[in-house]
Amino acid sequence: MVLENNSNVIAMITREIEGGIIKCYHYWPISLKKPLELKHFRVFLENYQILQYFIIRMFQVVEKSFNIMDIVAQMREQRSGMVQTKEQYHFCYDIVLEVLRKLLTLD
Repeated sequence: MVLENNSNVIAMITREIEGGIIKCYHYWPISLKKPLELKHFRVFLENYQILQYFIIRMFQVVEKSFNIMDIVAQMREQRSGMVQTKEQYHFCYDIVLEVLRKLLTLD
């Protein structure tokens, strides 16, 4: 939703837990060193500042991408010699494109 609306600010005006009741689920990374890995995105905590009444957190959201060469390398670890011709690489790109189109229609 943040990327869809081209948002650059998110304001959460509640605590995660109030009166023993969960008001908000933790949907951000807690470490500057390790991003939150989601299905299609990685969320990086770039900086934070703790103030008296609130916390300011700066995030970077990165879309995960497909790299055909990496996918082929993983396939070759399981079966050497896979995907050698131009036509086979073209087929791999076609399949990834079709999967991405299907994913877009699911959202």
